[in-house]
Amino acid sequence: MKARDLADAIDISQPYLSQIETGKRRPSAALLQDIATVLDVPVAALYANDRPVAVAGRVGAGATVELVDAYAKGDGLYHVACPDDLPASGIVAVEVQGDSMSPIIQSGDILFFTRHFVGVDENAINHVGICETTDGRALVKYIRPGREPHTFDLHSANNSNQTEYAVHLKWAAPLRRHIAQQDIQTL
Repeated sequence: MKARDLADAIDISQPYLSQIETGKRRPSAALLQDIATVLDVPVAALYANDRPVAVAGRVGAGATVELVDAYAKGDGLYHVACPDDLPASGIVAVEVQGDSMSPIIQSGDILFFTRHFVGVDENAINHVGICETTDGRALVKYIRPGREPHTFDLHSANNSNQTEYAVHLKWAAPLRRHIAQQDIQTL
């Protein structure tokens, strides 16, 4: 959206909007809400330095976690800072529950991925990825091609869980970034 269009939509002058963007003027909470509404983002997303990403839910690493999309766009369990090496848009964050991927990935860690496709992203195969099974489980696993057509074998990083063979997946996405629980910056 062009600055002129945003300024018109929220009924302020373009120079005033420019002063807000550069930090020379501080908008009221009501004006921030108006801007967020027009841009269809949560107010927290307007704080560019923090680049918040909503933690959309949990993903199982040995724990059984059903994928539930219970939050409106931009909302979630809580918000975390987006890593500098990832774009702020199109990124999904999930919290890990379970220990089947330890010592690599621990319970409470945050995983970032992008899901801009339908089905299994080929970049997730033979890598650690986030996936949803056809029975609705959300998992983080090492994903390998299955022995049967259109199936996948899901491997843990340790022996706490056995490998699941010939699993049908709704979708799978490669892990883009992992933040250990102690390094998470909540917003």
